[in-house]
Order: sequence, then structure tokens, then C-alpha cells
Amino acid sequence: MAGQSEEWDHQYTQGRWQFLNELKETARYGIISAWLTQTQSVDSVLDVGCGEAILYHHLKSSDLQNYHGVDVSDVALNRAKRAFENVHLTQSDLESFTPKHSELFSAIVFNEVLYFCEKPERQLERYASFLKPAGVIAISMYTPSRGTSGANKSVQRLWQETDNPERWQLLDDLELKSKVKNVSWKLRLVSPIRLTD
Repeated sequence: MAGQSEEWDHQYTQGRWQFLNELKETARYGIISAWLTQTQSVDSVLDVGCGEAILYHHLKSSDLQNYHGVDVSDVALNRAKRAFENVHLTQSDLESFTPKHSELFSAIVFNEVLYFCEKPERQLERYASFLKPAGVIAISMYTPSRGTSGANKSVQRLWQETDNPERWQLLDDLELKSKVKNVSWKLRLVSPIRLTD
């Protein structure tokens, strides 16, 4: 993780991800916030790849009780710590993170992060075990115009996985296009199907 962390720290120090705080990114965060509020899933939120914890600022006016942000960049997490108090922040990559003390969450958010791992669908399955009963997972993925891009391949794998009605309940599925930025995202809200004997 050390080399990976250093690269992300460098990018945050150089301002590479500052655009995520801009107005043109607000719609994505607004959709995710509305989903979690509408499904009453804001009591305990895990934000994987949280960066500077931008999502927290969209959720703090809701009934948010516990926000746990995870990111590989120490620089991003230090900026998040300056922005608010009474939250939990963990430095980890998404493939290594495991909650302490078997903590469970009402919602897990993967906002622009799942294409940074080799098998995103397996990570989705792993993180589903960190959910409380009736918990939800929100996914947002940038979709480049080139259909054969690595990001689009990750989206296809995740959407194929979450299309399985025996494993996932599909709660919402959106495509968002910013004409000003000329970029698109796919967003999906799902809940794992829990089989009981």
C-alpha cells in the first residue's frame, strides 16, 4: 500500500482531485445522498475511497449518526479531518479494509473507486458482508466515451453482477450526463439478497 498511498498523496497535494468539490460534481453526490436518505440508510455510512469526505458534507444535514471514511491517501484524510469532527477515518485501500470489532453499516458507498481494483464484483460481494440487514450499497462509476476503456469494463462487470436477482435487489439504476463537463456516470443502488434457512 505504501507506493500506492504515495502516488495518491502526490495527486492530492498537486490538486489533481480538487475538481470533485466543484458545482459540476454536485449532482452525483446529491443522488447518492437522496438515495440514502430515502431508504433511511444514513445512520451508519461507510464511504469507501472517501477522499476529502465530500459526501459527508452532503449527508450531514440528514439524520447521519456515524460516518466512516476509508481512503488510501493520508493527505486527503488529513484534509477531511480539518473539515469536521466526530467521524471515523481509516487509511486503507479498498481491498484491504475490514471494519474493526465486526462493525456493520446501514449503507456502503463506492463513489468513483471500484475501477481501481482487479475484481470489483468480488469486492462488492465482500463488502456486502459489512452491511446491516436491509442495508444498501450505492455505486457511482465514471463512464468514458470509449466503450472498451478499463473503466467501462469494470462497470460492465459490476452491472452484470448486480443484475443477478438471486443475489441482489436492484433499487435504482441511473445514467447521469453532464453536458457542461461532457462526461457521463452510471449509478446504481442495490441491496444484497440474504438467504436464510
